[in-house]
Amino acid sequence: MNFDVVYTWVNGSDQEYAKIRDAYASKKKDTNPERYRDTFQMIRYSLRSLEKYFNRFNKIYILTARPQVPEWLDVSNERIELVHHDQVIPDKYLPTFNSNVIESFLHNIPGLSENFLYMNDDFLFGAPVSLQSFYKDHKYRVYNTFFGENLKWRIHDGYRDIVGLGIIEHQPIMINKKYWKEAFSVFPDKTENTRQHKFRNDRDLFPLKLYRYHMLKHHRNESDPVWITELIKIFRFHKLTNNFSKQQSFFDKMKRNSPEFYCLNDDLRGNPNPRVVELVKEFLEQKYPAPSSFELTD
Repeated sequence: MNFDVVYTWVNGSDQEYAKIRDAYASKKKDTNPERYRDTFQMIRYSLRSLEKYFNRFNKIYILTARPQVPEWLDVSNERIELVHHDQVIPDKYLPTFNSNVIESFLHNIPGLSENFLYMNDDFLFGAPVSLQSFYKDHKYRVYNTFFGENLKWRIHDGYRDIVGLGIIEHQPIMINKKYWKEAFSVFPDKTENTRQHKFRNDRDLFPLKLYRYHMLKHHRNESDPVWITELIKIFRFHKLTNNFSKQQSFFDKMKRNSPEFYCLNDDLRGNPNPRVVELVKEFLEQKYPAPSSFELTD
């Protein structure tokens, strides 16, 4: 399979971006620093891990708000392209600070291949990975099931919400562009309502849950649902908290036995513990010391 890689990224410390965001914000959670800060430059290390352990992709696209660009990124590299929201999202929905809205337009990225690996900036590869982790025997591997069952549904505030397993959703996923676009036509009204929300909302459609449901419901013959017992052998989801001893214990284990891929989810609240911040930075630099070909040279 030929595939591209897509990242969504934002630099919330950009003062101009923060000024625009705050002008639209109406709730405290709208400006939750955990969703916007770039304390660890995580995408830099994610790219290093991708190139080191899964370097069989065609091209990388980084989708972000105009005019943002990581200051260390070499945009002249032909294997990487910066794409701004206004290139893929209609003006009537902009500006948006809602990841659910942004993700719902991934298929509009110009030049994007029919298959693409979707990444958040806090997803990293920790060991050599084969394509079979995401596409096996001509089937797309679908994570987020216990034992291969269809995702469940429930009624909430008048909407049908997909019930996922939450904590194991945070991993790379191979997406078929046609099926991704198709999934949003299943619930057009809720898709439209979601896209009108400037910030994440409890009544949003969650694109990654929707896509998994769509594949298992409407493209089952092309899907390979992965049991959780198999997933936990190759994946870790970890919350970065301010408890230093617990963080130190986790990273000590990671140094001894790193999974194929993992997520370091920022849960450091509004006042990150400096010792934890330093611990994470040291781990990332020790795990991925060599700059990727996508970084500017000093």
